[in-house]
Amino acid sequence: MLIILVALIVLAIDQGVKYWIMYAHVAGTLGYTGSWYDVSALRTFLSGSAVAQQNAIPQNGTFIVLSFTPNDAALWGLGSGTPWASRLLLALTAVFIFLLIFFSIRASKKLPALSRVIVGLLIGGSIGNLFDRVAFGYVRDMICTKFIDFPVFNIADSAICIAIALLLFEAFFRKLGVFECFEDEFRYLFRMPTREEAEAREKERKKNRLSRFEELIPEEEESEESDGDGNDPADRGDGSVEN
Repeated sequence: MLIILVALIVLAIDQGVKYWIMYAHVAGTLGYTGSWYDVSALRTFLSGSAVAQQNAIPQNGTFIVLSFTPNDAALWGLGSGTPWASRLLLALTAVFIFLLIFFSIRASKKLPALSRVIVGLLIGGSIGNLFDRVAFGYVRDMICTKFIDFPVFNIADSAICIAIALLLFEAFFRKLGVFECFEDEFRYLFRMPTREEAEAREKERKKNRLSRFEELIPEEEESEESDGDGNDPADRGDGSVEN
């Protein structure tokens, strides 16, 4: 339930801000006469207006500037202007969301609260950008930072970045998190040994290798002076030693 709640909150805020940017600051400024919920008409208008896509909002603000920027690329502008790259990213995003939801359902009882928040942020942010690519052919970015040179991003991107930061925190400071729970479900799904069984087998293999290595090491030969076999020329056999 927490996963669904977080995902819906992220999705609602992301889509709400995107439509507000497109209609109030893009369509309204440039004389768009359609409605904000008419996606096909708004998409047609924006695709034919280079001004709307390049500079729809005045560049003002001290730290953050809101500027509508269609982005058909991946992170940091990778693959921009390449249709096949956009389609590939669309397919990969859909597969990622499916796997994330699938393993979240399987591991829902084992996931701690923080892990559920992380999964919710990932699902909400991914679906937000996936909807943009399906409906418009690009992602609607709008947040520009003036205090640091950083690519334009949106609420969905922010949710995904926060989730990744929390994932790193979990990986380094928590024993049980998203990675461990998903790994357990993956092992169970494909009839693989559990993490505990895999660790036990690895310890047993190391122990066997060590024992075989020790068998190959020859025993140290006893020195002739201390072997006590009576062959010492200084020993006369009666327990006395020659001076």
